[in-house]
Amino acid sequence: MSDRTSTRKPRLWLRLLLVILLLIIMSSALGYKKFLQIQDQIAQGSQVPPPISVTVAPVKSAQWERRVKAIGTLVAFQGVDVTTEVSGVIKSINFESGGEIKKGSLLVELDNRTETANLESARARYNADNSQYRRLLKLKDQSFVTSNDIDTQASLVDIAEAQINVARAALEKKQIFAPFSGKLGIRQVDLGEYVAPGTNIVTLLSLDNLYLDFTLPESNFNDLVIDQAIEFAVRSYPDQVFSARVETWNPQLDANTRNIAIRAVVDNRSRLLAPGMFADMTVRSRRQQAVKTIPETAIFYNIYGEAVYVLEQSSEGEGKPSPDYRLAARKVEVAYRNNGVAGVTSGIETTDLVVTSGQLKLYPSLRVAIVDDVPEYQSNQQ
Repeated sequence: MSDRTSTRKPRLWLRLLLVILLLIIMSSALGYKKFLQIQDQIAQGSQVPPPISVTVAPVKSAQWERRVKAIGTLVAFQGVDVTTEVSGVIKSINFESGGEIKKGSLLVELDNRTETANLESARARYNADNSQYRRLLKLKDQSFVTSNDIDTQASLVDIAEAQINVARAALEKKQIFAPFSGKLGIRQVDLGEYVAPGTNIVTLLSLDNLYLDFTLPESNFNDLVIDQAIEFAVRSYPDQVFSARVETWNPQLDANTRNIAIRAVVDNRSRLLAPGMFADMTVRSRRQQAVKTIPETAIFYNIYGEAVYVLEQSSEGEGKPSPDYRLAARKVEVAYRNNGVAGVTSGIETTDLVVTSGQLKLYPSLRVAIVDDVPEYQSNQQ
């Protein structure tokens, strides 16, 4: 029995040894395979990725005529509330509400019987005094009257003539005429109505030309010049642009706001505009400013504001037929945008190339390559 037991024990240890050796061999094989995989990944990571393809546009130089935004109000070229200077009962009304009228046309006539009678009385008194004056002049040659009598009668003639003028003026005040040509508003009185002095009869406006009143900040004082062009729009015609020209401005700035009060003239013979309308205005400055123009698509936004990506040639790409570039982000100040073109006052130079598309996928120092030419664009000013 002891011999059999001793024979089995070596065989059991041999089996255990074989199992351990197999485990060691398998572990070594798996470890070596993993090592090769890691080395392969390291080799792949050390390779430089190909550059990203981008489209670019050159920076161009231009002169920009500055434009200032403002809000204005249209005002009648001439406008009055027609009133009466004296009281009376309306005898006749010679106009229609909303009608056009010429200068000097009779609008309203008040009852004038009393004034007419006073004028006739003054004329009769004048005729009597004047006849007596002429008779005294004839008697003077015959020495029947004194010079004092003649002077007294002459004074009575002058007084009678003055009374005629007073009576005629009172009679004329009973008739109300249009002070200028224009368009009438809504009639405020009726036939037979008693009106007191100052009663509003109708509004009369001259609409062939309108004033455009607006203000600008003190910083724009040097931008003004007589006959300067102004473009504006009103809410009634949102798709139409109207024009005006600067006529004058106050030489003194407002003490509270430091703004300049400016008045422009608008040709309104088409009668599309009306007093009281608000105008969204654009005032052209007489001063020009040097700007750099780029496609508007080149501009993107970051936490610092508006920026563009500019191409800088990398050292790895020097001497190559198709050089590689690195991206650099530049903060820019945009003065205007118009027809797909942006005018920039700072941040870029005319020697720069700016990226025009795909900025969301880009970042500074990224390697890029130009793939094609961008379409020509016009450096239009605002």
